[in-house]
Amino acid sequence: MRNRALYFVVALALIALFATLYWYNTVDGRRFDWRDSWVESAYSETSDQPYGTQVLHRLLDDYFPAKKFADIRENIVEELPLDSAKRSSYVFVGEGLFLDSLSTAHLLAFVGRGNTALLSSKTVPFDLMFHLYFEECAEAEWNDYAKHSDTLVHAGLSAPWFDKPVSLHFADQNIPEDYAWSYIEPEFFCDELPQYPLGRLNDSFVNFAVFPYGDGRFLLHTTPIAFSNYHLLRKPTRRYAEGILAHLPEGDIYWDAYSRVPEAVARRRNNDGGRALPTEHPLAYVLQKPPLAWVWYLLMALALAYLVFRAKRRQRIIPVLGKNENSSYEFISTIANLHFREKNYRYLCVQTMRLFLAHVRERYGLVAQLDPDTLKPRFDAQFEQRLAQVSGVPLRQVHDIFTQYVATVQYEPTEDMMVRLHQAVEVFWKRSAGAMTDR
Repeated sequence: MRNRALYFVVALALIALFATLYWYNTVDGRRFDWRDSWVESAYSETSDQPYGTQVLHRLLDDYFPAKKFADIRENIVEELPLDSAKRSSYVFVGEGLFLDSLSTAHLLAFVGRGNTALLSSKTVPFDLMFHLYFEECAEAEWNDYAKHSDTLVHAGLSAPWFDKPVSLHFADQNIPEDYAWSYIEPEFFCDELPQYPLGRLNDSFVNFAVFPYGDGRFLLHTTPIAFSNYHLLRKPTRRYAEGILAHLPEGDIYWDAYSRVPEAVARRRNNDGGRALPTEHPLAYVLQKPPLAWVWYLLMALALAYLVFRAKRRQRIIPVLGKNENSSYEFISTIANLHFREKNYRYLCVQTMRLFLAHVRERYGLVAQLDPDTLKPRFDAQFEQRLAQVSGVPLRQVHDIFTQYVATVQYEPTEDMMVRLHQAVEVFWKRSAGAMTDR
């Protein structure tokens, strides 16, 4: 019984310990994500974390009750209307703003028709500032926002009703830490150009300014952390944010969450403040569209799989085959040598006559055959005359070929008889070829 009671007490203690740890990590303030590094919830309008923008998003949703509030989810070009009949506002809050060439041209056209764009970010696209700051102040080339490192700054506005600056700080677990505050350097404002400052940090660093463009204007704000949930829940900071939003004209508001990127990505695109326009990647548009991006990744995966399996199932190399050779002449030569060594002269003479008559039949159309019993040629009396006429060979030589052949089959031929018959046939073909040339 005592052992059971002891086990029961230990089990209750463990349950209490786990419950305490769960409450400590999920119920109290430590459940919030205080990191301002780029995480999924940073400046997200759907995040209730300290550095989300859920409070600002809800505030803008009801800012002009009779007007439209819309979220840009896909692309500025497709969702931001170019309507000059009514004044609208474009609002962006985040670490960095990514705009391709088409989106930049569309946003410039939107503002140029009399609308307003509020960009609250720690860096600004250079290809956008190329148009806003095209005419430069003396010896002041645009090189992006500057940085000031501190744990606390005081933000103020150039407005009569805003007489007391508010304190802004970056905190981790509600403890202020050192932070890089962005600002616009004062040499970018000069009397000959229309841009002018509207707010400062510590009474010296410009963090809020107007850059007119066409019939509208860009409101550049370098301190997006002021619009985070952590600061808007503080009454003094909320008054500061309302002073900035007061510059938006009454009309429709378009909230851009699609173009939000980390500060490091945006500054890298700006070529670390370089003067040249950044080069867009050929796949930038494809990778911006989730369906096209998935198709691209699928094609790459299929291509890789094809290469892998093709390497394993590749057909073996086909060996080089030698050139086909005609062995008929070798066979004939072998058979002839065999009969010659056996002194079978009659057989060789008969084969010579058969070849002769075959050539005569093919070339001149004169047909004569050998008798199967006597092996003598069978033709009429006029055969030799017609052959002599068509071949151009004298009748005497034609008659001599047949006479020599009949002697080889009628008597036992000798080697000399076989040679003379062969020579007579050779002379016939040479003279018949010469006669054809003369014609």
